Amino acid sequence: MTLVSQRPHGSPPPRRGAAGFSLVELLTAMAVTSLMMFALLSLVGQSSTNYRLSQRKITTLSDLRALFHFMENDLSCRVADTRFFLRVNPANHAEFAFIRSRDAQDSNATGDLSACVYYVAFTADDQNSGSPKLFRRVLDGPATQQLLDAGDNAPFPTFDPQADDPIAYNIVRFDVQGLQRDGAGNWQAWNNVPGTSPQQLEITLDLVDDFSAQRLRTEPQWLGLAQTTILSQREAVRRHVHRIILSP
Repeated sequence: MTLVSQRPHGSPPPRRGAAGFSLVELLTAMAVTSLMMFALLSLVGQSSTNYRLSQRKITTLSDLRALFHFMENDLSCRVADTRFFLRVNPANHAEFAFIRSRDAQDSNATGDLSACVYYVAFTADDQNSGSPKLFRRVLDGPATQQLLDAGDNAPFPTFDPQADDPIAYNIVRFDVQGLQRDGAGNWQAWNNVPGTSPQQLEITLDLVDDFSAQRLRTEPQWLGLAQTTILSQREAVRRHVHRIILSP
């Protein structure tokens, strides 16, 4: 007698020779997946870095717009035909001062005039580090009157970075060039002769963001960055140039 196996109608035939993935195939798949994950993480990391750098630039530009607007407001109130003070300090930062009409919002001011002084000084940030900052000082009415009485013989106004409030931080270089028109109407350097005033200021400001400033803790390190010609060290420095027309 011959036995014939029977299976239900419509059921699939039995599989023959079915096998899973080999060890080599699994290792290859894992290696390819690892490479793809590494590439993806690198892309995400680079995007995050670019985003942070962009945010720092945006913040810096926003702060600079506010700073230059602040200066323009001060200089727009400058009293014509009064002395304009401009010099360079030992750290090669510019300092300038001028007489302006009193700000109506300053309820503590005395008299109708005041004097503004802009300067850079290195001050401590904590016990172990410091940084150069741009300061603004406002002289009261009596001190301003003394400058007016002294005329062209007036000394540069005094200031105190320990008492004045900074208006910009992480300053690598602060340069101010006075400009005047020649007989042909072209701009040229102001000769800084007593009794004359520039007709325009060209302000150059080099600075770094807070992250880059953390690597600079002492005044010699900041001075070294300002004077270096090594491109890799200058990459963190951002230069901004702004011109301000002065009242006649």
